[in-house]
Amino acid sequence: MIRVRVPASTANLGPGFDSLGMALNLYLDITAEKADTWHFKHLGNEIASLPSDYTHFIAQKVTQFCHELNVKPFCLNVTMKSDIPLARGLGSSGTALIASLLLVNYYGKLNLSTQVLVNLLSKEEGHPDNVVPSLVGGVIAGCYYDETCSYVTLPAIDWPLYVVIPPYELKTEDARRVLPSSLALAEAVEASAISNVLVAALAQKDYVLAGRLMVQDRFHEPYRSALIQDYQTAKRVVQDKGSLFISGAGSTIFVMGHPEYTDLDEKLKSELPHCAVRTVSVDTTGAICAKIR
Repeated sequence: MIRVRVPASTANLGPGFDSLGMALNLYLDITAEKADTWHFKHLGNEIASLPSDYTHFIAQKVTQFCHELNVKPFCLNVTMKSDIPLARGLGSSGTALIASLLLVNYYGKLNLSTQVLVNLLSKEEGHPDNVVPSLVGGVIAGCYYDETCSYVTLPAIDWPLYVVIPPYELKTEDARRVLPSSLALAEAVEASAISNVLVAALAQKDYVLAGRLMVQDRFHEPYRSALIQDYQTAKRVVQDKGSLFISGAGSTIFVMGHPEYTDLDEKLKSELPHCAVRTVSVDTTGAICAKIR
């Protein structure tokens, strides 16, 4: 039997569209052993509605990766728990994708390198900003080009971090649908410059500057914020007490608070009582896959 644990992620960090992300201390945690047929046992309300047979996302992806990597297909008996809400922009599908590949890597005795793993995952996702942080841990700037993922690890953010999780989903396909098909050159240059300086500010741990840039996205937040009914309320509460951005495709709103405002989470809970407000931190370990017996 083996255990696989994969941290959640928040992607984009505002203007770092499809290229910036960080791993969070919320986890998908599974134990698995070989079996004659697929079976999933789900612990916790977050994943209670998922199927228990071969139609499960992980079963489908394991079978897919087996075919792609020339591994004889196999079935598993899986016990699975997760504190990552589904379809909220915290990388729930990315963590399941990573777990699937790690299961194939282990049972197929492939011994794939980290670089090969991130290449495969980025190819599957089309971008690295959620899967690479969840795999390797930390804050990541990355790009996927010519079937290769290049990435750099940035310092973990040590300011207070919160997630505001609304009670409603926002499907990635719906969030993608509202984006423009193109940007004017001048607007694209401006958006790219903001993202570039954000990376530099994070590298220097200049969170005052990074916070100002996180709220100046031109790529996606002007279009997606209207889909999240609690966005403007959260923005009003945070104001100059920190910065906020849409986590991934949403609906979760990520908040980086200034250290001197120690009650920001309480204010968010008070103004958004129907949302779950959780204090989080950067996971710097990444995914683990280990034999437990």
